[in-house]
Amino acid sequence: MQRLFMETTKIPPEDTVAQIQKILGKYGAGKILTEYEKGEVSGLSFIVDVAGHSVPFTLPCRWKSIDDVLSRRIKKYHSGTEERITAQAKRVAWRQILRWVEAQMALVQTDMVKIQEVFLPYMRVNKGQTLYQQLEKDKFKMLEHKK
Repeated sequence: MQRLFMETTKIPPEDTVAQIQKILGKYGAGKILTEYEKGEVSGLSFIVDVAGHSVPFTLPCRWKSIDDVLSRRIKKYHSGTEERITAQAKRVAWRQILRWVEAQMALVQTDMVKIQEVFLPYMRVNKGQTLYQQLEKDKFKMLEHKK
């Protein structure tokens, strides 16, 4: 079975999030907010100035799908196994996000794309929902081709 990208990381989510914040700040994001659930980092929100407007973005960490993949590999559970898998899933998810952000910022650095273009699906548009979530909720009707 092929390993997940960044599967063996031991770096705590908080350290990875700090790295992501530093990169976002370097490329123009402002007012970076770290979101927490039950005392653990769960997402990042930030503002980018676009043509004089403060545009909010939310970068979620959807670690549960990684948890599912890692859990399916376990044949026999021992005491504490679930907690260890969940902790690893969170570390892996944040490292994957970091690597994705680094790759996207390489494109921004070379003026191939703009930061708002990269994060467009994560732009907050309606009651805290991202643009992608809003499109998905509306079954992508806005994108239908009109003849």
